[in-house]
Amino acid sequence: MLSETIRSLENGFQLFDWYHLSWLMLTVFVIYIMSKIYRGADLAGQIKIKIRWALAILLLESIKNVLLIGQGTFSYDSLPLHLCGLGIFIVLAHSLLKGHHMDMLLYCLTMPGAFMSLITPNWTDVSAFNYLHFHSFFFHLLLFAYPVTMLLSKELKLSISKIWQPILFLCVTVPIIYVLNVLWGTNFMFLNKAAEGTPLMLLEQYFGEQYYILGFIGLVLIFWLFLLLPIVLFKNIFYRSNDEFR
Repeated sequence: MLSETIRSLENGFQLFDWYHLSWLMLTVFVIYIMSKIYRGADLAGQIKIKIRWALAILLLESIKNVLLIGQGTFSYDSLPLHLCGLGIFIVLAHSLLKGHHMDMLLYCLTMPGAFMSLITPNWTDVSAFNYLHFHSFFFHLLLFAYPVTMLLSKELKLSISKIWQPILFLCVTVPIIYVLNVLWGTNFMFLNKAAEGTPLMLLEQYFGEQYYILGFIGLVLIFWLFLLLPIVLFKNIFYRSNDEFR
């Protein structure tokens, strides 16, 4: 029975089956451990943890691309231009820069993007014994755990008045990536069409291919509403006041 279950993973997995739930539980465990380690470290130690964490995410993506190049399968699709791919550089910048310039980008873009990738992965048909399968889960796990750990440690200085930062980021990147998708036949950020096997397919079915992007924008705005409400209602719980930041 066990051997048959393991062999079945050669064909991938199903959403929210035991295997998928195991990865989600591992994500919770990593967040719990890293939060304890991070909060227990002094300022110098926390800086080192953030930098090493960001470099580990960058290394994972680099190894993946080196393997793809070695196999001769590297393509435009392999570039880190999905929201989670751009999250690599947001996390790296957050770990290196002083101040809180990247906090809202982490909270409004990287965290929800990685969360949705973990909850509704689009690599369900990739063999669990394939490196790309392992990379996809572990990469998104680390990418999601980073902002959540910062949030639980009250490290993020969040403010409704800074919502312009993720909006500006999207206003700059989305048009460029949309054009690149058209030129290269890619689908970065799932801007041009819905990803197979994800809830985005419902948007495409309801709005049609022509107006799918409008439904996508509406979904993002609704998602942001749920993210911004805690900032207004429970800001003293989720992050420290200005005087508390070191």
